[in-house]
Amino acid sequence: MKYLLLVIFLLSKNLFAMEISCIFEEVHQNGDSHQGYLIVKDKKFRYQYLSNNLYTIIHKEDLFFYIENRDKSKYFKLNENTEVLESVIEIINDFPDVKNEYFLKDTHIKVEYSKSEKIIKRIIILSNQINMSVYLKDCKYDPIKNLYFSWSPFWEYNF
Repeated sequence: MKYLLLVIFLLSKNLFAMEISCIFEEVHQNGDSHQGYLIVKDKKFRYQYLSNNLYTIIHKEDLFFYIENRDKSKYFKLNENTEVLESVIEIINDFPDVKNEYFLKDTHIKVEYSKSEKIIKRIIILSNQINMSVYLKDCKYDPIKNLYFSWSPFWEYNF
């Protein structure tokens, strides 16, 4: 779960305001794939799978919360194994100078940009635990309401 949020790199090198939403598709080495929404506003982010069997992670005010998609009234504060999530915040802080590669303990992350739009199109995550790619598409730069970064109450986000 923790490595999935590295998708937050998606920020455009030309974007000045940090408000962006994208559709993502994770493709795992074993052939599994998952879709969802990623939204970022300033130092807040939300990574939401579309499947009811999966979850949503929200980061706000240095806190990480895990919300079950099948019962959005259930949420849990993440206190352990947040090192990679914290690294995501560091990467967001690199904006607009996001690097092409990151090395985070036992994880190697590569970032590929679209040549025409200069936005991130793919993030490759390589580690002993997982090898996967996250593809970003249909990114929007519209304003995002702060309520979408609330875990209680949880507000539905419609792309």
